[in-house]
Amino acid sequence: METLNQVKKQLESRGFQAQVFETAAQAKEYILSAIQPGQTAGAGGSATLMSMEMDKALAEKGITFYNHWYSPTPEDKRRNLVAACTADVYLSSVNAVTMDGRLINIDGHGNRVAATLYGPGRVIFVVGKNKLAQDYESAIERIKTAACPANARRLGRKTPCATLGYCTDCRTPQRMCSSTVVMEYCMSCHPMEVLLVNEELGY
Repeated sequence: METLNQVKKQLESRGFQAQVFETAAQAKEYILSAIQPGQTAGAGGSATLMSMEMDKALAEKGITFYNHWYSPTPEDKRRNLVAACTADVYLSSVNAVTMDGRLINIDGHGNRVAATLYGPGRVIFVVGKNKLAQDYESAIERIKTAACPANARRLGRKTPCATLGYCTDCRTPQRMCSSTVVMEYCMSCHPMEVLLVNEELGY
């Protein structure tokens, strides 16, 4: 917890709101209390949020949740992707957080990073302790050797990293890494809150 609290201070010095939770269940309860009846929520692809079953929890509260996880048709998927980007609250994780408080994401289609940068009224990141990295270089290393290969296998992508376990900078239509975004400071366009969890979550 001491390390998470150190990262919390660094995030706050960069304009982010931050909290530390012992468990994902506690973070989940906080999110449910933060989204009010009548508001909408959105999300991009997130193994962290899926493992927390946020879709079911929000539905039980009566919150309209725009996500493309289980969209039955391409048209539904597109509608959910677009609606999520302008929801009242956008939920996401990150691929890595550096010890000096920078948030780093690598995205495929760009919908997730786009929504976290601009659009929703509020952004809440849920970050497990496994996402911590010493600096930018080690953050990219963990993403390319841990997060991306695991995610590629989960999605059934036929990429070299899914087989080899590390990035080869492939140039195929199956590639998942097209945009790298480093969030170094939170501007005032919308509040951004980082929930640091003392558990391993997602990739």
